[in-house]
Amino acid sequence: MAKSQENGITILLGLKGYQVGRVTEDDEGIVVEMRIGKGKASCPHCNSSRLYGHGRCKPRKVLHNWRNGKKIYLELYRQRWRCRECSRSFNDGAELLRTYSRITKKAEVEVLWQLKDRGFSQVTRELGVGYGTQRRLLERETDEEALGFVSRQ
Repeated sequence: MAKSQENGITILLGLKGYQVGRVTEDDEGIVVEMRIGKGKASCPHCNSSRLYGHGRCKPRKVLHNWRNGKKIYLELYRQRWRCRECSRSFNDGAELLRTYSRITKKAEVEVLWQLKDRGFSQVTRELGVGYGTQRRLLERETDEEALGFVSRQ
């Protein structure tokens, strides 16, 4: 893929620092293969930069966005790292999605925005995100706001 086309896709999806692979369209929507940029991260547990590659994760398909009534999925190819200081392992791309999630943080924000003035069933029909996911996102958001409110007093 041409470099300018790759940059355009990363800008449209809001994913600076990621490398774009193949872009395909199937029955579910558009699938964009993504890899994390080449730079090493630091350990999220102890902030050490003494890391080594600890294998690769299997590709993970997550919902990222919606355009023209189609879902945009990211097929993430992530690297596992292990810290030489604290001996804990982690995956890169933690800023993109939560642990065990099948929806990116950007898509979570969109779902919450849609829930602001729509019901659960209407958001399910329009976005294709299930009631359980919507409810979990809403509960998590209200819990974080309530905890922030309590701690400020």
